[in-house]
Amino acid sequence: MTTSTPAVSAPVRPSQTIEKSSQSELAVRMMSEAAHDIRSPLATVRESVRLVRDGELGVIGDDQKACLSAAMDQCDCVDQIVGEMVQLERLRTGIPRVLRRWVSTAEVRQSIDETLRPWAMPRDIRLLWDVDCDPNTAIFGDAAMIRRLVVNLVANSIRETAEGGSVLIRIQPARGREALQWSIVDRGRGISEVEMKEIAERQVSLGGGEGLGLSICRQLSALHFSPLRIESRAGTGTVVSFETPTGGPKSVAEAWARWRIAQRNPLRTPTLRENQLQADTNPTIRKPRQVRFDTPTVTIELGSEGTSPQIDDRLSAGTVTIGAAMPRATADAFDLLLQGHARMFDFVYRVHSRQWVWGFDASVQQTQGHIDAITQNAKQRISDIRLSWSDPQSIPLDGKRTTARLTDLLVRQSLAPSKAFYNDNNDVRLGTMPIQESDAVAERLDQEIQRMAQRLSKQTTKLQAQAKAIRPNF
Repeated sequence: MTTSTPAVSAPVRPSQTIEKSSQSELAVRMMSEAAHDIRSPLATVRESVRLVRDGELGVIGDDQKACLSAAMDQCDCVDQIVGEMVQLERLRTGIPRVLRRWVSTAEVRQSIDETLRPWAMPRDIRLLWDVDCDPNTAIFGDAAMIRRLVVNLVANSIRETAEGGSVLIRIQPARGREALQWSIVDRGRGISEVEMKEIAERQVSLGGGEGLGLSICRQLSALHFSPLRIESRAGTGTVVSFETPTGGPKSVAEAWARWRIAQRNPLRTPTLRENQLQADTNPTIRKPRQVRFDTPTVTIELGSEGTSPQIDDRLSAGTVTIGAAMPRATADAFDLLLQGHARMFDFVYRVHSRQWVWGFDASVQQTQGHIDAITQNAKQRISDIRLSWSDPQSIPLDGKRTTARLTDLLVRQSLAPSKAFYNDNNDVRLGTMPIQESDAVAERLDQEIQRMAQRLSKQTTKLQAQAKAIRPNF
């Protein structure tokens, strides 16, 4: 008689996640080295062409100069494509090296304006802003990546806009949630239903190219916990939008939970709005009834692509704190290191100058491997650093419970800092603007004193009149 032994699956080792991360790092490193091997001879070719074009090797004609200038432009184009390929590989492998923090919309707008000016001037394109919020409103994200995302989308709109036209950048509060919606609006040729399906299937980009720029944009949008929404009507124009959290830790927790849960069922299929049927039904005019179908508006939402979550149904979360005696520069250095270790589906939020809330796309057992790797790396790069990690807790990814528990963790840590944090008199809660001097209190005090002086003067005059009235006449 034989007995069958049930198959037992091998336990997941904590080092498996680290090994997979190392493999991704190796792939990115190989891509970077290949890019360097391409860029080095490309730079030599460009410099040689420039020497000939500028006449340093002999006199040339105007037609030859124009031809050589075009060759230099193509060298720059190839260099840009190589750079985008490296960045896209890093994003797709889930190692984005993002640095999220609270930053004002005015700061992001200024960097966008400075970058876009050379793009718009040659074709006399007007860049218009419609900002329906306080310019000092703080948003949570990587300022450099938001700038790159907006610049990429605006550059595509400029290519689709006729010379002398305009492209609108709109910032407005999102409906039903604490977030700002960034929209890039153009009045170009628009995108047909067939083209939108091809975009959703990654066959073409917004401009009809190979799709490299759009792939980068959807990844950059995902890094800010938002899908990339494309809404277009052929012959009318296109609106591309994404969102960034605003309003404090609660909005960040809600945005991340909403985005992370959506990755389990990503929206990549175009959805068509209902066609509008219009007909002339005037009974006073006897003519055949005319029916006109308007061109439908097509909308798609693109999520992240490439890498996928390792744990589909839960998140391991906790806190990490550095020693109270550590200087602020040490805390900033650890912030860079911790966020540099975060992958696409990880979560890091700096609740105070020396404390962070983290969430790893890993099981509780695998999380310890992450903690050990980060601690070891921190001790190698930052001298005399002391870290205190909390025990990881498992948060299910199932909707309301995810939002509630993550919100509770972030808000509770933000509102209940350690007493050690009060030593920094210049420190303010992250998500608010720095403390600035204001004359409002002094002005209000002066106004109040003036009102009191006027009232006292009136009362004195009144009392003098009453005293004079009752004074006896002798």
